[in-house]
Amino acid sequence: MTVGRVKMRFEAALPPDGAAVPPHDEPALRHARQRIIASQPRGDIVMSSIEARRLLAMLAIVAAMPSSTSAAETRALADALRSGRPSCHARIFDATELASHPNQRVAAIMIERTAQDVATERKWGKLEQFDGTPVISATLRVRLRGDPAKHSARLECAESDEGALVCTTPACAGGEIYLGSGGSDAINVSIGGTLKDGRFIGHYIHLDESCEARPGGPILLESGDGDRRFTLTAAPKEACR
Repeated sequence: MTVGRVKMRFEAALPPDGAAVPPHDEPALRHARQRIIASQPRGDIVMSSIEARRLLAMLAIVAAMPSSTSAAETRALADALRSGRPSCHARIFDATELASHPNQRVAAIMIERTAQDVATERKWGKLEQFDGTPVISATLRVRLRGDPAKHSARLECAESDEGALVCTTPACAGGEIYLGSGGSDAINVSIGGTLKDGRFIGHYIHLDESCEARPGGPILLESGDGDRRFTLTAAPKEACR
């Protein structure tokens, strides 16, 4: 019998669900060997006690090793946007703050993850991960100065090489925002970014699913002089509605 065939039959004789067998568990050792012997066609070489002990010892060592940190625990913003938990982060500007920033269009900005978003993230987590695979599902809501309505966009966010999240909306092609750590359970929302040479590159994201087809033009969150970066703090879910 080849080594590969012995290994496969030994694995088939192990307890279910990957349960570990201590290397000195004699009853388990005898049971494993008996099942292997019974499964072998006539003329095959029987695994020796030494070989069986070695494989059982290897199994016990592997089972005793601490599990590696999950992808959800190591992804960007894992502290602020916790895996398996809905979240709300918001920043609402009062009249005094808006008066001191006359070029700022954003009066309120929120990012919410509901139970449905968490379920979507679990599904994504089961997929094979590639560059650009979404890891965070959320809704961006924005209220603009002089407009009582809240405009929203569904977000799908993937990790960037810089340890941030790049978020796009599946409803409209083009446009993205960036989410980074704001410290102490807060997140920074950036529209556009600064290059190494100091130049700022602006960007935008659509706040209406009609995209460019909307009569009167699209509704955008874009990087104007006063709308480049916002720090959102954790808030009750009501603050995101």
